[in-house]
Amino acid sequence: MHRLLPFFLAAGLLAASCGRDIDPSRVVTNPIDVDYAFTHHHPEGGREAADPVVAVFGDRYYLFPSMSYGYWSSDDMQHWKFITNDFMPFGDYAPAVMVYKGELYWAVSFHNQLYKTSTPEDGDSWTLASDTLNAYIDQPERTIVDPYLFPDDDGRVYYYWGCSMVDPIRGVELDPENGFRPKTQPFDLIPHNEKVYGWECRGANNDTSDPSSNEGSAMCKHDGKYYLQYAGPGTEWDIYGDGVYVSDSPLGPFTHCDDSPFSIKPGGWMPGAGHGDTFQDKYGNWWHVASTVISRRFLFERRIGFFPVFFTPEGDMHAMTDFSDLPYVLPDRKVDWTKESPWTGWMDLSLGKTASASSEKEGHPSAYAADGDIKTWWSAATGGAGEWLCIDLGRKCRVNAVQPNFADEDFGMFEAGKEKSPYRYVVEVSADGESWKQVFDRSESTDARPHELLVLDRPVKARYVRLTSTSALTGKLSLHDLRVFGLARGAKPAEATGLKVVREEDRRRMELSWQPASGATAYVVRWGLRPDALFSACQTSETKLEKGLFSIDQSYCFRVDAIGDTGLTPGKEIVRVE
Repeated sequence: MHRLLPFFLAAGLLAASCGRDIDPSRVVTNPIDVDYAFTHHHPEGGREAADPVVAVFGDRYYLFPSMSYGYWSSDDMQHWKFITNDFMPFGDYAPAVMVYKGELYWAVSFHNQLYKTSTPEDGDSWTLASDTLNAYIDQPERTIVDPYLFPDDDGRVYYYWGCSMVDPIRGVELDPENGFRPKTQPFDLIPHNEKVYGWECRGANNDTSDPSSNEGSAMCKHDGKYYLQYAGPGTEWDIYGDGVYVSDSPLGPFTHCDDSPFSIKPGGWMPGAGHGDTFQDKYGNWWHVASTVISRRFLFERRIGFFPVFFTPEGDMHAMTDFSDLPYVLPDRKVDWTKESPWTGWMDLSLGKTASASSEKEGHPSAYAADGDIKTWWSAATGGAGEWLCIDLGRKCRVNAVQPNFADEDFGMFEAGKEKSPYRYVVEVSADGESWKQVFDRSESTDARPHELLVLDRPVKARYVRLTSTSALTGKLSLHDLRVFGLARGAKPAEATGLKVVREEDRRRMELSWQPASGATAYVVRWGLRPDALFSACQTSETKLEKGLFSIDQSYCFRVDAIGDTGLTPGKEIVRVE
């Protein structure tokens, strides 16, 4: 059998971990760098974009998330241009798109309209294709939530939907020649099954007995197989992910994939990988675009992440989410994700380090800007020019990139289409905290993007990294984290040893523990159905982990890797639990 390796341990790295042969212009990270819209859901303001779908139309990518009052266009999956119009309901949830007979189609939850265009670069070019699409197929008084459009390669079109703690994921075939009306009665495709599949259980740690919320269906086809995906158990939790069923037919019957969920990221700086869409880029590489989770100011405070996808010889699919919130390189060719990794090898040098600031707002200390937790943030006492935050890396390190993750403290509400206060600042580095060198100048910026990744053409050696605001803001200068990427010199962390795994009385839950590893700042717990298929992962800063993500009738294998400023050390111990 072809040996498959996890994301950041694959042989023949696309981007060598030593930092050579990396094209800085193609380095990105999650969440993606767009101007996320401020939502109307919370009186204090906050950004929201989730439930994304991507269409490749012509030579461009079109990204449609929820609640964004428009959509984004890109020719490289890196630089995104915002497009909108005044008559389509872009400010609603869970859009669906498809490319069909030379046109791009779009629909959204709660609305019956299906729109189309052949020139999506022109936001005003959309026209109405149907006004009965979302009338609930067997209950006309209801409307469809979380729709998904799938054009098969034989010209037939299918429609999936579902967002309920009771109803299953359903689907029908549509008739494009008759206003996209249903050609079939609804098929019940994916039932609720939280009593068997632990990851479907609601709660921050899958720890309640509440009914599961199956939602966010998506479909892709590979090697003649149909992969019907669904999200659960709730978008506000770090354990939000996507499961998958497979069939020989677009309307089933479907069989559950034993190692579901195929997309999950329950730890790390940018958690969550649910309610997404799986697509191929222009080179034929598979990707999963999904919702990532903040959910601190309000329930639906979310962002968007991209994750590489591969299919195993056995027909399983997997999204590679481990460390996807570290810098990686977008490929410019067809690659084999089972043999090549996009990871740059750069570590988060700021994780757990000392931070200092010009001022602090009560409840938002500077330490929050280096704690590796996107749900916390430092805020200055003001939004005035001259406010600053500094990270002490503890020793000289090779710095390759910096990512300011702005938290918009006291920014308030913004109406759709209105300009937001741009972030204007400079980033400086220093070896001794006395003599400073400017490495990035955003003092003339017109952008209000909160997650821009700033990549150096050539790395610099520095111990201190400082961001200083150069212009007054609408609110206060604030950062979820000021992340610094690169490598420190020295031996890699010691191996994590002493792994113990206990399956609890509730077989959906596992408790793991291991010994601390010298030089480690965090650990990556990996699991899967076989020792050579540890495709799911969770990052933690502790030496224990308790999760309820597992299926009662499956055995699992586990391993723990150690990570630190100097790199990653894979664990050698693999523990199997029946």
